[in-house]
Amino acid sequence: MGIDSVIGIYCGILPPYVETILTLNINGTYLLIQTYKEEQNEQEKLRGTFQVLDGNILMFIPPSSGDNILYKVRDGNNIILIDSFGNEPKKENRENYALIKK
Repeated sequence: MGIDSVIGIYCGILPPYVETILTLNINGTYLLIQTYKEEQNEQEKLRGTFQVLDGNILMFIPPSSGDNILYKVRDGNNIILIDSFGNEPKKENRENYALIKK
C-alpha cells in the first residue's frame, strides 16, 4: 500500500471523548487536530510527517521529541489507533479507536 491510497481526511471520536480530525497529505505531511470535549473544547494541533510501514502501518512523526503515533489501515475507508508494538485495541473496544475517511 502506497502513500497515494491513504491520503485524505479521517474523522472520529477517540477515548476519552476527543474529537479527532487527521489530514494526510500527498507530500507525506499530516495535521492532527484533537478537541477535548471534556475540557471546555480545548484544542491541540500537531503537524509532522508520516511514513507507511509494512504496507499497512502509518507512523506519524511529530516535529518535537514526542512519541510516534501509529495507526493501522484496516481498509480503504478507516484506520485504527494501535500501540507501539502494533497491537490493536481489544475486540470489544476496537471501534472506539477507529477513524473513518471522509
